[in-house]
Amino acid sequence: MIDFRVFFGINYLIAFGVPVSRPPWFTIAVESGQTYLVIMPATGRLLYMRSWMIGYLLATLAMVYSPWLVPGHWLFLLWPVLAWSALRWRSAPLILGVLCASLVLSLRGHSLLLARLPEACNRQPFSVIGEVVSLPRVSLIAEGRRRQRFEFLLHSQSSVMCSGPRKLLLSYYGNQNIQPGQRWEFRVSLRRPWGLANPGSHNLQSWYATGGIDAVGTAKVGHGRLRGEGAPWSSLHHRWRQQLTVKIAEAGLSDAAEAVVKALTVADKSGLNYEMWSLFQRYGINHLLVVSGLHIALVSGLAFMLGRLVASATAGLGLSACRWPWPECSAMAMATLYAALAGFSVATQRALLMLASFMLARLLRRQSNAPGSLMTAAFLLVLVNPLVMLSSGFWLSFSAVAALLWMGLWQKSGSKGRYLAPHLYMALVMFPVGALWFGGASWVSAPANFLMIPLVGLCVVPLSLLGAFFSLLGLDSAAATLWKLAGLPIDWLWPLAEKLAVDQALFVATPASTLSICLGLLAVGLIVLPLGRVLRVLCVVMLLPLFLARPQPSPEPQLNVLDVGQGTAVVFTVGERALLYDTGGGHPSGPNMSQSVVLPWLGHKGISALDTLMISHNDLDHSAGAADIMAALPIRQVWRGEKLHYQGRRCDAGVSWQWPGKTRFHILSPVGAQEGNNASCVLLIETPDHRYLLAGDIDVAQEQDLIRYWGKKLASDVLLVGHHGSRTSTSQAWLNQVSPRVAVIGAGYASRFGHPHQDVVSRLQGSKVMVYQTALEGAITVSTDPSGGLLVTGYRQGYKPWWM
Repeated sequence: MIDFRVFFGINYLIAFGVPVSRPPWFTIAVESGQTYLVIMPATGRLLYMRSWMIGYLLATLAMVYSPWLVPGHWLFLLWPVLAWSALRWRSAPLILGVLCASLVLSLRGHSLLLARLPEACNRQPFSVIGEVVSLPRVSLIAEGRRRQRFEFLLHSQSSVMCSGPRKLLLSYYGNQNIQPGQRWEFRVSLRRPWGLANPGSHNLQSWYATGGIDAVGTAKVGHGRLRGEGAPWSSLHHRWRQQLTVKIAEAGLSDAAEAVVKALTVADKSGLNYEMWSLFQRYGINHLLVVSGLHIALVSGLAFMLGRLVASATAGLGLSACRWPWPECSAMAMATLYAALAGFSVATQRALLMLASFMLARLLRRQSNAPGSLMTAAFLLVLVNPLVMLSSGFWLSFSAVAALLWMGLWQKSGSKGRYLAPHLYMALVMFPVGALWFGGASWVSAPANFLMIPLVGLCVVPLSLLGAFFSLLGLDSAAATLWKLAGLPIDWLWPLAEKLAVDQALFVATPASTLSICLGLLAVGLIVLPLGRVLRVLCVVMLLPLFLARPQPSPEPQLNVLDVGQGTAVVFTVGERALLYDTGGGHPSGPNMSQSVVLPWLGHKGISALDTLMISHNDLDHSAGAADIMAALPIRQVWRGEKLHYQGRRCDAGVSWQWPGKTRFHILSPVGAQEGNNASCVLLIETPDHRYLLAGDIDVAQEQDLIRYWGKKLASDVLLVGHHGSRTSTSQAWLNQVSPRVAVIGAGYASRFGHPHQDVVSRLQGSKVMVYQTALEGAITVSTDPSGGLLVTGYRQGYKPWWM
């Protein structure tokens, strides 16, 4: 009797090394008295496939980070080369893979760039009709407003000039609850997908490119109209996710437990604030908050054991004639369901593909090949979406599995400590990997993971998923009880974790150089080999530069205007001393620019303390992150333009102080004003070579007062343009008195406030001032060149990949 198992063998053939014959395209295999029908394409042998995949992956990696794509007319010339290579495929599989990757990625890249919103359409209002295709992420922003952010698949739009975008990322601030799978008509204001560009922090533009986001914008409140539901199966898993999110929120859990249960059940991280995420990062267990391959493996393992029990029960009842592979099918079904609840993230896709290869090998009674499965998973992910290589999740997921496989290759079976060794080794691996992606790692991650992985995998996740199952069946009271049980370990451990994190320095900052990271990666690769004692000591020595090497501060004065979008954050440094003027925007309780830009920038530069923090005034685009800065760093003195909720001395016109090296600071304003924009601290920084004037948000009337009060003392080489380039500031009289050579404007890309106003830019250019904008240049650094002149550099200058 032919077994029920009929397999399309391409994954198995690639991953496990079975030679494939030429057509016919199927074969009958008999093994252990069972007959199997295996359907397989004529693909050649494993060596060819692996060489082809290696070439494809390497070429994709090179092109993803390349500053250019293959021009359109050259793509047509690639076709005959590919055809010729295919005829001679056994002699050039690596070259064939490279050519295919070049062709595929260039075609997709040109398509992605053509689909982006034209620049002329930035902030142009028009109507769109489409479908919500993601789980809306709910968050509280400035002034306590509720924001829902979701992906929107475009069906039609009212503007012919702005046609092209296919997928939008929309923010909605109304009271209606947006549901996945719904069709809506919105009046929108869009802009091109654009990310902040600063040293030490992530550029969101790569996430836009990976997700295929063609435009970002706002759905205007009061103009949204529900047009019905999409297809019955459209975004079904996202509808499940939102339903479970609401039910978990109603279960009566503590804030910490609710945030963790949501993150582990449906990958909804909206409840995880900056403090929670930072706490998990200090212990090196923040990966447990992301549904990853580890969670998929744990769930599939439990389902596999359950399937075995079912198989044993059916065999005991005399139902063995069916021979249904219960363990394999239950493992794959549970893993797929969990990945769907997690939104099919990169890590879950990788785990699903590897699991499918392992289960297929079991079904065919073959020995699995883990490295081959890992390569196959990487190849298939990259084949579907080449830009997935821009994702940190791709590299973290695959590098973690590769590191464990490498360790397993050299670890002796039955050795003492084999259960703790993987945790110790992964903690070691995270030092160079964490330095590359996060700027540091936790030195207690090994014991923390040794405790938390079993606790989360065997308690929190199973109970959370069982609660989700009962909730989908309509048994809400039972689901709430299970979620409360899942949250109990979090509630027990949370106070202790917070206390230890405050009392101890658990996170080791490693703002290391590229060389030290490469040495660290080499060291963790060699340290598991059966080496002598001397060579092991050498491996440890190779890790030391990660902890000892620190960025050397420039002895010359530097003014750094950070790219914080619509807001201000300026860092002035001389040697070891640093002054921070404003903290960028956001929400005081997070998220804000201090958390995502300012603190990472300071860490990247090796700045662990501030001499001075000055908050020009109370507007949130200047002050939102002040509390986070004060909690994270020691600060010698704090100045403020208006009364704040924390301590600080009010800016008084005429106050000045000096740093070693003849750098002086003069507070020029507020003059007269007690609150509002005109109460901004205006700061003049005077060095032996240059003068820098930071104007806050003052308007033309306050400029006139300062001109009358200070006169020629306002003269400066560099001007931070007031109020982000608003037309209410930067008058001609002000420019005549300040007479700057360089003007820097800190404003958001395609700002909804219209900053900078074209009149201001024209006025600056008409006064022969060199104008730089953070929206276009990224973070801007003004320093002194060897000849004593001004040297202005933007972070976006130089290398720039094609998708930016």
